[in-house]
Amino acid sequence: MRDAAVARRYIWEGGKGGLTPIGGTPEMSSHKGYGLAMIAQLLGSTLAGGCFPPLTEQRGTADGPDNLGHFFLALDPKAFRPDGAFESDLDEMIDYLHAVPAIDPAEPVLVAGDPELQARERRLKEGVPITPVLADKIRGICQRCGVPFLLEQFQS
Repeated sequence: MRDAAVARRYIWEGGKGGLTPIGGTPEMSSHKGYGLAMIAQLLGSTLAGGCFPPLTEQRGTADGPDNLGHFFLALDPKAFRPDGAFESDLDEMIDYLHAVPAIDPAEPVLVAGDPELQARERRLKEGVPITPVLADKIRGICQRCGVPFLLEQFQS
């Protein structure tokens, strides 16, 4: 489903419920999107000394380097719970979400990583797609370097 209005009607009028979008109405705590955006900005940029674009523009330094920041967090579940408990609960949660009836059976409920896993399986079977434009660029690089273009055999 890609129509937000239809999704909202389904959630609030359909009787089955569902996950509301980040934000939503004031009655449903619409501040969530703002709060998540602030957390992402604080951890991913401000904490690392990265820029905040509106201030960069306000200071007149928008033509300078982007000064991007990054944030990575690694947690060991064993620091919080017995070994294997987190993984077991996570598997159970994913199984539950996969079992939720899809609005459209042709588009089953997915969890993070499912599209990537499907793409990996498809590419292991069918190969990695290369567009004609990319193939031409690679062919040109091969010609300039004096090496054979080996992808010709894989193109249809």
